[in-house]
Amino acid sequence: MNLKELKFSHLAKIVFVATLVVLILTRTPVWQYINAALSPVILSLVIAYMMDYAVRFIEKHIKLPRSVSIVITIILTVVILVVLGFVIIPSVVEAVSSLIRTISKINVNVDFSFLQRIDFQNVYLVQIQEGIVNALSPFLQRLTNFTGTAVLIVVTEIQKVTSGVISFFIAFVIAIYMLAEKKDLLGRVKRFVYAYFSEKQVHWIYYTAEMSNRIFKDFVLGKLLDSTIIGILSYFIFAFFHFEYALLIAIIVGITNMIPYFGPFIGAVPAAVITLIANTSDPIQVLYMLFLILIIQQLDGLVIGPFILGDSVGVSAFWIILAVTIGGATFGLVGMFLGVPTVVLVKTLIEEDVQRKLASKGYDGLEEKNIRSRKLWRSKKS
Repeated sequence: MNLKELKFSHLAKIVFVATLVVLILTRTPVWQYINAALSPVILSLVIAYMMDYAVRFIEKHIKLPRSVSIVITIILTVVILVVLGFVIIPSVVEAVSSLIRTISKINVNVDFSFLQRIDFQNVYLVQIQEGIVNALSPFLQRLTNFTGTAVLIVVTEIQKVTSGVISFFIAFVIAIYMLAEKKDLLGRVKRFVYAYFSEKQVHWIYYTAEMSNRIFKDFVLGKLLDSTIIGILSYFIFAFFHFEYALLIAIIVGITNMIPYFGPFIGAVPAAVITLIANTSDPIQVLYMLFLILIIQQLDGLVIGPFILGDSVGVSAFWIILAVTIGGATFGLVGMFLGVPTVVLVKTLIEEDVQRKLASKGYDGLEEKNIRSRKLWRSKKS
């Protein structure tokens, strides 16, 4: 194909996609304005997407009209938000405030002699022992200097939370209208797609959209349920062993558990720091906390996670780690989470296309014995 054969519409599509990719990857000031403008709409779409599952569940299983299903879903959502707002959030705020007060009262002359009294009969363990003692004391000394900064950070974050609550409320209202006008919106999208794309492209767009819905639904909802269970389980375990700030640590563990592979390590760091601040006279409590987190994560990886998620990820550890690394470097914590289903989607589409092209060329089954056997998403769902 030469430039003369390239239609203007195709060129416009290529330029548009390329420009969008460059804006996203380079994060230019233009993209910041676009992001600020689209963020409420994107948040509304996410809320409507999540609530629509409950609406369709009520429609299908309770046999109620869609309008009634929407009202029930809204009521349930508001009840959940009220519980979070009046029960959990105040407890977390109080825990953070108490944590800041504790930091300001830390005695920098912390006694780590209990570590020095342990007689390790190994030169390497002795070096590790000395390294721990030398590292912890300066760390706690720095904490006292961070008290004023910590207060300033908390005030700034409270302002951000207030702004976020207002934005969430606006997005929630927009999401309700999206749910009510779902058929109208989907109908307009379908008209647009059929008007500007060929029949083959339309088939590919709808097939990709359907696969995206399946992958993101199974992974996101499954991981959300899994992390909620882990958070609740962590709270009861930490409370049973009388750890201070059990609720705050459990929330951190539950949220970071949403990130595959790296989540437990990310959550363990603030959990260890909070436990150390709360138990400066008994730093060995940090080891107990880390041990409990390890047990909980093993339980999640071996029992709870497989039971809820099954094989919804469908890719090896290499691809998950790659997705988390690239997603985190590009879009932070959100990218670390959403990078996994995105890689699953892209990888599955490419594998299906490669399989079709190899079959058409007579190379069906090429190198299959050297490739880790995994069913494609399409065949697994059929």
